[in-house]
Amino acid sequence: MHDLRHRAASVFSLMSRLPIRMAHEPDYRDADWMVPLVALPAAAFACAGAALGLLAFRPGLLAAACALAAQYAAFNLFHFDGLVDSADALGAFGDADKRRTALKDPRVGSFGLFVGAIAIVARLAATAGLLRAGSVLPWAALAMAPAAGRLAAMVVLCSGEAAAEGGLGSALAGARPERAALGYIVASAPAALLFGMYAGPLAAGLSILIGALLAIAAGLAVGLWYRKTFGGYSGDALGAAVELGELALLCAAAAIFGAGY
Repeated sequence: MHDLRHRAASVFSLMSRLPIRMAHEPDYRDADWMVPLVALPAAAFACAGAALGLLAFRPGLLAAACALAAQYAAFNLFHFDGLVDSADALGAFGDADKRRTALKDPRVGSFGLFVGAIAIVARLAATAGLLRAGSVLPWAALAMAPAAGRLAAMVVLCSGEAAAEGGLGSALAGARPERAALGYIVASAPAALLFGMYAGPLAAGLSILIGALLAIAAGLAVGLWYRKTFGGYSGDALGAAVELGELALLCAAAAIFGAGY
């Protein structure tokens, strides 16, 4: 039981910005099914931020900004950094070495700034559209997004190999897809329950399936590009996959349930 708690603390410390004290070195052997579970508190922070935003403002961009700020401050800032770094590497002209230099450069380039800004604006607009819809179903979609994002990161791990030994990517190697899928189902269960209560059991099942398909698409896109460019994934690839998986689900949900921003 102590080992299990230590592994859970290790994964939670890795996937969040909340301080976790550990007496031993991190142990990521159960990361494949534990990483998706981090979506549960991430979703709670997002929904709590949105609720506070709605108390202070009308449904719209300011309330959406509260949801984003709550989740990012506690969980997603490192993932967003991975997306921006990946965008800089994508925009770098030249061979793999030049792209690798851009990936490791702590400064934000113009391409990373542009992609990061587009991602934030799109996320704000999608979340605002969901909040303006005035129904429980958009809230279920908001709660489902973190699960899809973390499943996307697991798709990267399960479909490729680490680009280098000794990094974060190699520390998480060995993920098994069936364990990642189990973690995703558990993480998405509360949102799916909301879908089922208000739209029937078919909607509950479809929400889990659609979230998984979007996550797989985002994870495969990131993983394939990293494999082609660098020979494998890195920690930045996992962060980019989380961000793109969440954004894909929020945009899809806004297209279905949203009421504009």
